[in-house]
Amino acid sequence: MLRNLVVLCAAVAAVHGQSFEAASIKVSVPKSERGSQGGPGSARYSFHRGKLLDFLAIGFDVEYRQVAGKADLDKVEFDLDATLPPGTTRQQLHAMIRNLLAERFHLKQHIETREFSGYELVVAKTGHKLLPEGTAPEHLEGFPDLTMSRADMRSFQRRVEGGYLLVRMRGRLQTMAKLTEWIQPPDDGPVIDKTGLAGRFDVAIEYTQELGNALPDTAAQPSVIPDLFTALQQQLGLQLIRKKIPLPVVVVDSVDKLPTGN
Repeated sequence: MLRNLVVLCAAVAAVHGQSFEAASIKVSVPKSERGSQGGPGSARYSFHRGKLLDFLAIGFDVEYRQVAGKADLDKVEFDLDATLPPGTTRQQLHAMIRNLLAERFHLKQHIETREFSGYELVVAKTGHKLLPEGTAPEHLEGFPDLTMSRADMRSFQRRVEGGYLLVRMRGRLQTMAKLTEWIQPPDDGPVIDKTGLAGRFDVAIEYTQELGNALPDTAAQPSVIPDLFTALQQQLGLQLIRKKIPLPVVVVDSVDKLPTGN
């Protein structure tokens, strides 16, 4: 994961001159609905009822677990409304949010590596069962359909059966790095790719996950559908191995509770 740390540090350093054409960020009004709109490919970007923790995770392109610091990052909600320069990319949008945090909240931070309890995704001893790209059918019984004209397409289906969550996922033209992003172990530990598999694949997997609030008389697992660990081995020929995972962490040294400059 040293490469991830180097990439993140380089991205943080190369943000000069990347700013919104105009931006307003204020404490949320009572009737605001939480959510984001716009972004790359659009002239506008907004995120209403976003907390500093949200903006840090988006700006530095990390998960919430990878943000640390003494400041209260999830207490106050803000409404961000911004105008984007033409042709803004996703990476540039992240940089603009980082610059906004530095300019309006006087954010000071540093990056360090910390270890988390997580998993490595590896190929099982029996070999992988992944389909070569472009071989998945548009319709697969019981699964959500894929739009075959779109690259890097993913679709999800989740429903509760008794005390279990039934999950069905399909992906078209997926890299192993992308696959690790949508694998969610029951303990929510981070997953990193150690399969050594290059290229893109078509993926379909179904599994069940026990719900923590299940009642004893409703906790019957749906028949023949395994948990995530077993499903990965049986259906994809992959395996999750528990490991300590080093990840880059954004450590907040100081940040203002309210923004300036609106």
